[in-house]
Order: sequence, then C-alpha cells, then structure tokens
Amino acid sequence: MLNILAITRRELNGYFTTPVAYVMMCGLTFLGSYFFVNFVQQFIQASLLAQQMPQYLDPGKLNLTDAVMAPLLFNLAVILVFVMPFVSMRLLAEERRQGTLELLMTAPINSTELVLGKYLGGLVLVTLTLALTLLYPAVLTYFGGSTGGSPLEWSTVACGYLGLFCWAAASLAIGLFVSALTDSQVVSAIITFALLLLTWIISWVADRAEAGVLKDVLANLSSSQHLIAFVKGELALKDLVYFGSLMVLGLFLTQRAVESHRWS
Repeated sequence: MLNILAITRRELNGYFTTPVAYVMMCGLTFLGSYFFVNFVQQFIQASLLAQQMPQYLDPGKLNLTDAVMAPLLFNLAVILVFVMPFVSMRLLAEERRQGTLELLMTAPINSTELVLGKYLGGLVLVTLTLALTLLYPAVLTYFGGSTGGSPLEWSTVACGYLGLFCWAAASLAIGLFVSALTDSQVVSAIITFALLLLTWIISWVADRAEAGVLKDVLANLSSSQHLIAFVKGELALKDLVYFGSLMVLGLFLTQRAVESHRWS
C-alpha cells in the first residue's frame, strides 16, 4: 500500500508541475460554466413563458434539476471524452519514452502496485476537477428561488455525479491501458479518444438498428446510454456493473501489458 501511495504522490507532483492539471481544471470549468449559464438562461425564459401562458406550459412542472443539472452533467460527460485522453496519455507512455519504466521495474514494487499507483494519481486529479463543478448546484441551491424554480433535488444530482465519476474512472482505465502500449503521448491520446468516442456514439448505431438482439447488445455497450440513467437519478446495478467492468478490464489489461514489458 505504501508503494501505491508513493507512486500516486509522484504522479500528482508530475501533474501539478506541468500545465496538464491546470489546463484540465480550467478547461472543464470554463466549458462547464458556459453550458451552465446557457441552461439557466433557457430555464428563466421558460419560467417567464409559463407565467404568461400557463394554459400551454405548467409552471409547476419546471424544475432546476431536470432543466439545468441533468443536461449540464450530460454535457460534462461529453467534455470528458475529449479531456480524459490528455490525462491518461502521459501515465505510462512518458515513462517508456524516457526509459524510466525499466528503472521502475527494477524497484521493489510489483506491476500491480505500479498500475494502481498510476491510476490513483490520475483519478485524484479527475476527482478534484469534478469537485470544482459542484459550484453549479451550489449556486442553484442559493439562487434557485430567484429563478422561479423548485428546490434542487440533491439526491438526483448526487446520482448524476456518481455516474460522471464512474465514466471518468472507466475512461481513465482505458486510457491507462493504451498508454502502456506505446511510448508516444500523442498516439496514446488519439487512440484513447477514438475508443471513448466509439463507446459513446455506438448508441447512434443502436438507434438505427432493428429491434432485436443486435439492438440490445449495441445499446448495452454504449456508455452514453448507461450514463443517462444516472443523470435521471436512477441507480441501477447494470449501469454500475458496466462502468465497473470497463475499469477492471482496463486495469487488468494494463497490468498484463506492464508485466509483459518487465520480461521483454
């Protein structure tokens, strides 16, 4: 455990002594703020319209959770598709490029500890970045009354953030595995982005497929479909198993890749 924590601290030092951590935090917060402001403006306009024409739009059905937080969390998940490759690309690819992976292999640590330490380092950075976005529901809770909306449903928001964290954790595991296969950060980022994008848009193929086994399989392979349930406040075992399986599979394959490099 001490070896894992030592590697985790080493990774965090690497992130915060380079622009990676600051670019990720600022980028995600900036884009998230842009979407947040737009969704709040749309909600205020809808509230005013409902007051003027209640016969067409029931003001009681308008709520900040569904109108602002749900689409915001889903958009943050889309942003992670573009961000996560840059978080994971340096974890092992940079070690291979600099030749320091061989030194780590000779240290008194095993490949599992190395992989978990690297993974936790990236996961801590992602968690800190997502924590910054808690400012959005906090603002809605404080100013919610002035927008004409009902109180924020924190249980639904918490479920949505759990889904966002699970998606980030699974994405990081996939990116870590890709990073273990190459010594180029650029190649690692491109391949990771392609894989994450594939899992995200596979639902589009499922929507066009005819009803049957193929449609169900494609829908169950889609990360976006599993995330929708979290955003709606629905905590289902199948969605937890999906993201958990991606995370475990990514870490297992990374461990095998690192172990094979030890004996190559």
